[in-house]
Amino acid sequence: MKNIFLLILLAFAVDSFALKPDLKYSRKPNELQISFKEYFISTPDNCKLKTWVCSPQKDLDNKTTLILAYGDAGNMSYWLSQVAELVKNGFTVVTFDYRGFGESDSFKIDTDYLYYNEFVIDLVSVIRWTKHNIAENQTGIWALSMGTIMSTLALQEESVDFLIAEGFVISPLKIKQSIKALKNKEILLPAKSREYEKSLLQLSVKTLLFSGKQDIVTTVKDSEFVKNLNKQNHLIAFDGNHLQGFQVLSSTGFGDRYITEIIEFLR
Repeated sequence: MKNIFLLILLAFAVDSFALKPDLKYSRKPNELQISFKEYFISTPDNCKLKTWVCSPQKDLDNKTTLILAYGDAGNMSYWLSQVAELVKNGFTVVTFDYRGFGESDSFKIDTDYLYYNEFVIDLVSVIRWTKHNIAENQTGIWALSMGTIMSTLALQEESVDFLIAEGFVISPLKIKQSIKALKNKEILLPAKSREYEKSLLQLSVKTLLFSGKQDIVTTVKDSEFVKNLNKQNHLIAFDGNHLQGFQVLSSTGFGDRYITEIIEFLR
């Protein structure tokens, strides 16, 4: 069954960089024996975000929370196989759906857009809720593809202890141009997207980056640029494509090398 979900996830990763929300959950955490609680987190503009807080066994708890800021497709249920492995390794994982995704409040989405500024409000709200309600843990973001845009912008307003990022977007305009060249498809960008690069230069949180050597849109060179923003940053370049890090960095178990890199980075 896990292989089926990985194939679905891979299909979305390969054909990404435009919004493809899914309102239905493919499964819930308890189906993978993950201990979790459901919440609805409210944003300042009165939007309610469906949230799952997935918790490790008490004897394994490493007092570290990861907030999953996924990319442009699906919903949080698509990442439960990865979440399950992180929880087994002692992490508390907070997953949520942006407005218009999953069972979060509805939001009119034009699927030609790369992202919406409202998603930044969503992530800021989840960060604040998490830091208040799981205050005993160090808190970081696990950002994937479009989620790196949301994280870069959200971190201008709310701090975290660290950032784990894969498929880092250093310029929305660059993504727009790349998709036009590769697929002859016009991607739309929200207002003030040209100011994103200025926000990126102010990103000071220590960051672990994963980047696929075959990724021609969010390239290793892009991640190297982010790595050089902070001496504490570290880059893992793997032999794979966009968002394939967890699958590629598997030896004796699913994503075991990926998770080891996170643990070593935080240590």
